[in-house]
Amino acid sequence: MKVRIFLCFLFLVIAETLHAQVLIGPAIGVNHSWISFGDKDNKDIYKVKPVLGYHAGFNLSFRVRKRFFLHSTLLYSTKGKSMTSKYGYDGDFEHKTRYNYLELPIIYTVEFRTKLKGGKEFKWYFGVGPNVSYWLGGKGTIFNGELGEIIPIQDKKYKIAFNKSEDELGANEMGVEDPNRIQLGLNLSAGLVFEPINDRKFMFTVRYEFGHSYLSRESSGQFSDLAYTDDLKTQNRGFRATLAYLIDLRTDQRKRGKSTFKHKK
Repeated sequence: MKVRIFLCFLFLVIAETLHAQVLIGPAIGVNHSWISFGDKDNKDIYKVKPVLGYHAGFNLSFRVRKRFFLHSTLLYSTKGKSMTSKYGYDGDFEHKTRYNYLELPIIYTVEFRTKLKGGKEFKWYFGVGPNVSYWLGGKGTIFNGELGEIIPIQDKKYKIAFNKSEDELGANEMGVEDPNRIQLGLNLSAGLVFEPINDRKFMFTVRYEFGHSYLSRESSGQFSDLAYTDDLKTQNRGFRATLAYLIDLRTDQRKRGKSTFKHKK
């Protein structure tokens, strides 16, 4: 239901801005992500560390008003988690996972202009908007000194398998029987805009992502050969830095200030 409401809102916004200035171009950047547990008990048991990742895709920007823009970016991104036990009874436990996503952050921004000495100027902006993510999959590693008593290795490497029960799992799979693959979040962003020429833009954006949806509310990650289960009632958090190069699609704007007539000598 939430996704349908969001898509209706998106189509209305796009319909309203079809005749506005449109800029498009590639975007690439880095992530610094971590998880937040929904279960308070796990917050007391595990220590969570940030994970470095990346994202890449294409940015589409609409000028809604003179200083107001709507930025939408289709991205492939990696997020993850790294957690260790705060106590020794888990046998030097460490669990690292990298998740893969397709994402569509949509951010409504307002721009400001700042002049420097010598007549130079730059633009800066801040904005807010939703983030829609589709969980593609992932893989991870579990290390525990006690695993050697259960299986003949201490490092358990696995891939995430959706919609599989414990009985259907392979030896190197973690099953998520009821995954929440479409996830919603909130973005807060700020950035700088540089315009070397009229129809070109470089945008540097720093964004904080506050994940709203759990990876799974109903099920945990299951293994066929381990008693351990992965708590998936978790939300993604993270900071992102993105550099985008945008081109104005309105050719009439590129010709502004240029004569289309040849002068006779």
